[in-house]
Amino acid sequence: MTSDFDSRLATAAARRADARRTAHSSPPREVPILERLGRMAISAHRVADERSVCGEILMDVDREIWRPARAPGYLDLLIADHGHEGTIAVVLTRFVVDGGADVAGLLDHACVEARDLPEWDEQEVTRAAADFRTEGASLQTGTYVGDGETWFCAIRYAAYRRGNVGYLLHVTGTAPAREGAEFRRAIAATIGSARLDD
Repeated sequence: MTSDFDSRLATAAARRADARRTAHSSPPREVPILERLGRMAISAHRVADERSVCGEILMDVDREIWRPARAPGYLDLLIADHGHEGTIAVVLTRFVVDGGADVAGLLDHACVEARDLPEWDEQEVTRAAADFRTEGASLQTGTYVGDGETWFCAIRYAAYRRGNVGYLLHVTGTAPAREGAEFRRAIAATIGSARLDD
């Protein structure tokens, strides 16, 4: 489930912090995207009510497979049904920056957390440059091991800026790897379609 995934990310972050404390001459660590956002933003907070979003989050979802659910802290949560297992979680962070902030640079930090998951095996990483709508976007897929099972994971980040207000869209899809390649590709395609339409 997605909450287990969030827990694993928190555990990975704690392991990174422990490694920083115990390493004497290790190379500089990579900064996770939310930590980087916290450093660059004047303020930042998670948006959990879609009515407070300037626009709407759109995603190409097969409603025959995915049903909506609710969970605190998520803007949207979908659960796989009809013989499939998996979740898709949508998180949106609204932030305020000063005029010179490099919002597109956030995407340099998009892949850090997943690479600390247990036995992470990265399959694909793509990054889209800034365009008319976004400051850039990324998509990362791979597998990790947790709770005695191998899990497929697809993660998308997209950064948006309108003046000094920005949004970081974070969409994660997870499913047991045994779900098969076709279902995993469908999750990645669904995740990859997520966007803020304002």
